[in-house]
Amino acid sequence: MKRLTVLNFVCLILAAFIFLLKGDDRSTQRTGEGLVVDKAWLVENKNSETPQVDKRRPDQTFLAYPEWYMVFSPVEQADYLESHTSTTFPLLSHIHQIWDAYKIVSDQTKEDFEYNDKYHTMIKVISLSTTMEYGLKAWYETIVGRLTDTSPDEELAEEDRFNGKFTRDYSTFLGALPWYEFDFSSRLTSLWTETNFFGPHFVRKLERKYFLTTELLCKIAYAKLIKTGTRSMYEKPILTTVIILDKFPEGVNSHLEIEKIGATKSGNIIMRIPRYAGFSPAAIQLAKTGVVFKEIAGNNSAIMLTVLTPLQFKFKDDTVQVLFEQPITTKEDQKRIALVTTVPKLNSLLLQLIEKKILLEHIYDY
Repeated sequence: MKRLTVLNFVCLILAAFIFLLKGDDRSTQRTGEGLVVDKAWLVENKNSETPQVDKRRPDQTFLAYPEWYMVFSPVEQADYLESHTSTTFPLLSHIHQIWDAYKIVSDQTKEDFEYNDKYHTMIKVISLSTTMEYGLKAWYETIVGRLTDTSPDEELAEEDRFNGKFTRDYSTFLGALPWYEFDFSSRLTSLWTETNFFGPHFVRKLERKYFLTTELLCKIAYAKLIKTGTRSMYEKPILTTVIILDKFPEGVNSHLEIEKIGATKSGNIIMRIPRYAGFSPAAIQLAKTGVVFKEIAGNNSAIMLTVLTPLQFKFKDDTVQVLFEQPITTKEDQKRIALVTTVPKLNSLLLQLIEKKILLEHIYDY
């Protein structure tokens, strides 16, 4: 714990320096200052019928966003690296989006919920470390990377293609498990055994080998440090979410690992479904069967989700509150919208998204 505190302080100094170098960035558009969500939605369920061991705090639907941004950012990078190099990726804009969003979601929880010390500490650790990583990468790419970078009309260097595949695999992994569990060591081996030493763009190849080797070695070391600290501070992540539905979902796809585990005294159905990346597709399939969500992880009030829409799209619905919008920095015609509704209204919102062909990015299941 002491090592993490020292690391937090060092990261904070570096993060603040990098942040100030960039200046102001207003890419995150918030609906309003301070508390935006209806206070009537910010309540704890005092009469939950969910088993105690499967309950999670209601404020975590908001606080989970910065953590999930660490998934969305590599996904966007992986998409970008299919046809570009990492040298031109807007890392500093992502730093601002992380901290802007953290401020907004924190504002929604600080008045009505007890301070969630462990969760805030976790968010700060990963946000600060990501800020330091992205800031140092941006500095290096500006000073060195741009000198070896290939032009847009040239074929990517072998190492840049390797970086794209590595980033894609890493982003997929992050949807299910913590980043520090990823096997960086095998990717370091692959970098040196699966790419040629000589070839087109030789200077770029050497520079990228150095860059990627340094990145992977740093992540191997930092993952070990974080893994040790995390195990001492937190319990092992729970990979499922318990929900309560008004009725059994007839005809739901069996491959989604949806399991009935009981019923409440009032006749509602208790089910266990995947958490993290698996929750959203499972929730969509359940909504299609006509069920109504009564509780999710013991909660029946506010729940947050994000969607991806065209840049000019405006969401208008009395049962939904828009919390903020963020442009997808590498796609000029796309933005992310953070929406808040209540658990009982989630099924109708999901059906509306399907009808309007709006892409659901994630449901933050506490």
